Amino acid sequence: MKDNQPTLHQLAQSKLAAIPDEWVSGWEKEHGRIERRHLCRVDLDQDISSFPGARQLIKITREWIENNSDELKSETRYFITNLLREERSAARLAQAIRGHWSVENKNHWKRDTSLWKEDASRPRKKASGGQVLALLRGAILRLHDKEAFESLNASFHHYSAKAYAALRLLKTPPAKIN
Repeated sequence: MKDNQPTLHQLAQSKLAAIPDEWVSGWEKEHGRIERRHLCRVDLDQDISSFPGARQLIKITREWIENNSDELKSETRYFITNLLREERSAARLAQAIRGHWSVENKNHWKRDTSLWKEDASRPRKKASGGQVLALLRGAILRLHDKEAFESLNASFHHYSAKAYAALRLLKTPPAKIN
């Protein structure tokens, strides 16, 4: 959850402010930095109208040090889940949240940073138009040949100029996913 849900964001901050960490990862080195994560969570004792099945609020704090730096940086994010505490350990919850970002990076980020600019798209504001475009864009991402083009935008430009190639692409079965 972000500031676009201000009431829920404030509720999460206030409920999780004094809760001790339930889980802390070890230090991991990747992407030019070392980092670790802390997770704490609290059961929801009230119904949240926007999220009627919500059962827990979660806080993940990520600490990291960039290579060639001594400065410790941190970032805190809040999440909501319909899982009960007994259904998922803190470590598994942290793993699931981290896995969410791979979906964000592989799919949603591409949709917003390419020529689509999906988050700013007008049809996205209407439920049916947004759903249809999301399905079409998902299909296009599946058909996109990452090895043939340097970027998603480069493939858009190519297929915009060569409609026959775009039609041929639609008729070609995609490679199998292992």
